Amino acid sequence: MKNKVILALLVIWCLGSGAYAITGEEIVNKVDANMTSKTSYSESRMVITVDNDVREKMMISYDKGTDTGYAEFLTPVRDKGVKYLKIKDNMWMYLPSVDKVIKISGAMLRQSMMGSDFSYEDALESAKLLEKYTATLISTEVLPVSFRTQDKIEIKARLCYVVDLTAKVKDVTYYRRVIYVDREYFVPVKEDLFALSGKKLKEMTMGEIKRIGSRHYPMYMTMRNLLRANSNTELFVTKTEFDIPVDPKVFTQGNLTK
Repeated sequence: MKNKVILALLVIWCLGSGAYAITGEEIVNKVDANMTSKTSYSESRMVITVDNDVREKMMISYDKGTDTGYAEFLTPVRDKGVKYLKIKDNMWMYLPSVDKVIKISGAMLRQSMMGSDFSYEDALESAKLLEKYTATLISTEVLPVSFRTQDKIEIKARLCYVVDLTAKVKDVTYYRRVIYVDREYFVPVKEDLFALSGKKLKEMTMGEIKRIGSRHYPMYMTMRNLLRANSNTELFVTKTEFDIPVDPKVFTQGNLTK
């Protein structure tokens, strides 16, 4: 009888202490492996809603690893030809209206990118999370997650890991992040972003998860900047390819003015 009581107490302790067969670091590494590739190409539609004003933009983008990227806006007419180049911690923007390349740095990094809820700092983030954050698995939670199969969207209740990320270096956009990760596919489906003060700054959700080759990838993302009233930005990925040949010249400043 005594042994049974001890065993029961051990089970209760394990459940209460958050004992898991996987660590926060292992989860983040699996997310990185699923979400990143040597190269990628995407076609996307961005929808920015501020109060009753809705703006839609079309763009294409190329990425090389996690620290090199190129994006070009195709519509609307006023944004056609605006281009961005990211190389590690540097970003440049080309404005066709004045035929000029501008380096985005300093206070500009905190500004809204193309009027969206994303900042330039958000777009610049390239380092793997574990290089800047300590990851702790704090719980599991069931969330509604959308999946895309061909043209069909289905909502499923999915068990997710909840991982707390706390900055271990000073040079970070957000001091703390809480990320919700699908336990089976290791896709992030929600993320809360906090300042050092503890104030929540932004909320991001991801869905319409689609199987592409050996990975599962979110084809939809929404970002809410909680410091802007009645603001929301949605990103719909209409096409994406991974590990494809990409001309290295795409990722050069010379390509911005072509």
